[in-house]
Amino acid sequence: MFVKIIDEVKDYTEAIKISCDTLKHEGVIEERYYDSIIKKIDEFGPYFCIADGVCMPHARPEDGAIKEGLCILKLNKPVDFLGKQISMFFTLSARDNDSHLGLLRKIAEVCMDKNKFNKLMKINNEKELMEVF
Repeated sequence: MFVKIIDEVKDYTEAIKISCDTLKHEGVIEERYYDSIIKKIDEFGPYFCIADGVCMPHARPEDGAIKEGLCILKLNKPVDFLGKQISMFFTLSARDNDSHLGLLRKIAEVCMDKNKFNKLMKINNEKELMEVF
């Protein structure tokens, strides 16, 4: 799991690119994984948005996933994601259809716990953000 906190981005594609670049640098995904995510958004819209202020960009394992991984990117200033204001990007990679279930459970657990979620949205320190997970 990799964590980044930045002030702002010009658009949602930049946020996804930053998180994908982090995963690529760590050997979790191939370059084409980012392109696959963008194609999915072009085709289906902002379906990655899973809660107020939160989205979970991902692509299929065969679209360039090398292994399971997660990059959490928090923006201090939310960005418009096709009509939704997003400040938390959970960019997920899975090498098959089952390996990411543990990560999904953890994300759901944090997002469904109001106290943890509110704390998560206010954190401005990468170490603290990692501790929530």
